[in-house]
Amino acid sequence: MVSENKKEMFVREVQDFFDQLLAMKSSEKMEQYLEFCKRVPNHSTFNSTLVFIQKPSCFYYATKAQWKKLFNRELKPSARPLLILFPFAPVEFVYDLEDIEGEPLSEKDLIYWWVEESGGISRERIESLIRLCEELGIRFSIASTDYLREKGHMTFGVANHKMDTNEYRIKLHPRYKDPAFLQEAFGVLVHEVAHYLLGHCGEIRKAVQFRRKNVEGFEDVFIAKDAHKIDRSSEEVEAELTAYLVFSKYGVAKKSAPYLAGWITKQSAKSVRIVEVGKVVDNVYKMANGERWWIKKARRAHKDAMDKAIHF
Repeated sequence: MVSENKKEMFVREVQDFFDQLLAMKSSEKMEQYLEFCKRVPNHSTFNSTLVFIQKPSCFYYATKAQWKKLFNRELKPSARPLLILFPFAPVEFVYDLEDIEGEPLSEKDLIYWWVEESGGISRERIESLIRLCEELGIRFSIASTDYLREKGHMTFGVANHKMDTNEYRIKLHPRYKDPAFLQEAFGVLVHEVAHYLLGHCGEIRKAVQFRRKNVEGFEDVFIAKDAHKIDRSSEEVEAELTAYLVFSKYGVAKKSAPYLAGWITKQSAKSVRIVEVGKVVDNVYKMANGERWWIKKARRAHKDAMDKAIHF
């Protein structure tokens, strides 16, 4: 197992790197980083950032076993290992494309990297994300034309938390009633969902029903930890980075650069939480694919509670 101190060191290293990257704002390094994340949709954002820190020129990375199983490639004797973290497991070594050898890669191999599934964003993905948001108590609607009088065309989505009723709502621009804007609507929806899951609208907790080892019960789990005090620019950068990276997992390019550049300030460059963004990217992606990640979290919380009881 990796010690907690070691994990904390990696987390700090990733965060420090990202602070510096954002401080450069429109630098080539930022573009290089975002392009790299697009090339590795089947890896977590955290691990991709960790690999990029170790080797910015990395083209694509995989473990020794993955290179063999997926691509029938072997490591070169001179292969240089790169370090990633596995949840609740020891560290893992991965290797760049230039560190493997074998027959030239085919077009099929290349497609494996860039497109996780054909067709990009589908209606089913949006409906799944909306349905699971509703299960978390986040209500969704497409606004009436009144929205245009209130908001105009300056914003295409709003995430709102009504403190008096404790209601969480996402409202999208009326244009998204048109199926022609399906992909754009998904991007706005992910951006607004990210505001909630990143804690920008305050803490969200849920009593989650679970089943583990023939035990059924409820565990109170954090869906989002309170982060409503971070500044607006940091909130917008975190939410749009989430949307960009979720799109990357579908092999779809999202034009986030102008939006990000408009919000990045000296303050947000120091405050954006890339580790939290990475977690939310993975969770939103799971929800769009119908996976209730909070059930696993409840099982884990139950296991931790049992372990503590035994050791006590």
